[in-house]
Amino acid sequence: METTLNNAINAPCGFNTTQKKLLKRIANENPKIVYASADHTVNPSETLANDSELYFDVRANRKYIVEAFLFTSADGTDGIKVAFATATDATAARITWSYNIDTELEQLEAQTDLTSPGPTGVAAAITNITGNGFIHAGADGRITLQSALVADNNAATSILKGSYLKIYEVE
Repeated sequence: METTLNNAINAPCGFNTTQKKLLKRIANENPKIVYASADHTVNPSETLANDSELYFDVRANRKYIVEAFLFTSADGTDGIKVAFATATDATAARITWSYNIDTELEQLEAQTDLTSPGPTGVAAAITNITGNGFIHAGADGRITLQSALVADNNAATSILKGSYLKIYEVE
């Protein structure tokens, strides 16, 4: 027998009314998924630049849970740094970025400012980056992934095809 989230929510298991409403909303709303259909060369400088595919629109006074998984080919000397950015005020943001070499964690970095992000990144051969967090949008706008080199030694660094963002509007 197949069990769906809606069936589990409706089963007599002790969820209160508020919990059921939230779980039903989550079950009925698929996350928005944005993915890179081609490799994106990282801005060949230390200045953050917008990714042309990895972005999402937000509505004023709405709250979002965001997940990012970025496949990267970062040179060991130039490295890579990433951030979410917006020209629109974000009332609150808490994003944790994990820079990984193969399966080992190289560095964790927290981001709370989306209007003037200042990531440090990692000058290493980063193979993937994950980001998880929360954004409370202060106004309608667009949240865009930005990237740059940590040190500019003219090495080729890319965010690779198949990288994606997953966005849940939760309130």
